[in-house]
Amino acid sequence: MSSEISIKAESISKNYQIYNQPQDRLKQSIYPRLRQIIGKTSKQYYREFSALRDISFEVGRGETVGIIGRNGSGKSTLLQIVCGTVNPSAGKVRTNGRIAALLELGSGFNPEFTGQENVYMNAAILGLTKEEIDSRFNDIAAFADIGQFMDQPVKTYSSGMVARLAFSVAIQVDPDVLIVDEALSVGDMAFQEKSFTRMKKIRDLGTSILFVSHSTSAIRNFCDRAIWLDNGKMRAIGERLSICDEYQKEMEHEIRRDFHPMTSNKISTATDGERVERNNCTISVVAISLDKNTYRMGEDIKIDIHLRFKENPPVYGVGIIVYDLSGKVVTILNTLRDDIFLSEEKENLILLIKDNHFAPGSYNATISVSDEQGMFSYDKLDSCLHFEVEMERSSRGLAKVDGMLRCEHEWM
Repeated sequence: MSSEISIKAESISKNYQIYNQPQDRLKQSIYPRLRQIIGKTSKQYYREFSALRDISFEVGRGETVGIIGRNGSGKSTLLQIVCGTVNPSAGKVRTNGRIAALLELGSGFNPEFTGQENVYMNAAILGLTKEEIDSRFNDIAAFADIGQFMDQPVKTYSSGMVARLAFSVAIQVDPDVLIVDEALSVGDMAFQEKSFTRMKKIRDLGTSILFVSHSTSAIRNFCDRAIWLDNGKMRAIGERLSICDEYQKEMEHEIRRDFHPMTSNKISTATDGERVERNNCTISVVAISLDKNTYRMGEDIKIDIHLRFKENPPVYGVGIIVYDLSGKVVTILNTLRDDIFLSEEKENLILLIKDNHFAPGSYNATISVSDEQGMFSYDKLDSCLHFEVEMERSSRGLAKVDGMLRCEHEWM
């Protein structure tokens, strides 16, 4: 395998034997052989489940590849096979260099050992000498930032603390290949921010990253290519934007198909947009309001956003997503999409939607403040605004607009 290829998977398949009862496993180990000896047709006491079927791909040196798919599509199984913790039923995987992995929470940790003991054990498994671990331990402890719990048994840790420690070890061993499952999602927002920043740095230094996430924004902004797994099969592989668009379209179609409108009236309005600030947020949304609740077609819509900053901010973006009452996205307006990258403490921000082209109806809006690549949110308020666009009629009583939007037009 070329030194420019970090991971090469060839026709990977993984099958599991599913037994309905514990005793069926014993029967399967004994009866088929006995029946074969006496010349009878053997009987199967299990059903076969195919977790992966004929998966092939390559990851180049310094390349980041994202894996998306529904729960149960085989993403975690594939990562385990690449790491070598699970053997494939067919096919093979070849890797170049040291692999560090963050898979299921607590995998590789001894719950009876302290955090420090687990650091030394895991780093040694990944190939570091005791002297190398000694020199890096303070950096590992500082990044994990779990304080006195470093000297406590891991069984006393929360899931977020386990993720902090596991990720801190994985990135400090100078891996050639970093494999990350969805485990980071249990960490708090500040730690996710710090983790993605560090992954960007090691990616730029040449580390190959295989990254599983349910967030298409993370895949779009962090990865070079994407793999879409569906029921154990590779649905698509290629340029990450097109793959994420295809996946999101299918997910939105399923959401619309299964959507049942809510009857709750607890959606925030312009008058009750104040909220309690989250203590650990680098950037918090403290208030958002509309200049009115009902608009005419073609009227400007003004949205006031008030932010609060815990510290000097990194580059960030602010976005608004507008939904109709069926839950369908009508439009997304975001500073990042407009190539506006905010870097100063802008506590008051105004979004002016000029000459609104919304069709008559009711709308909800969500606001999010994200990092400069839109990978994760510093803060987010779902359904924090509600507004109406009034129906207008012609002189004969016909609705001036039907459908999804109002188009500027002229009859010639």
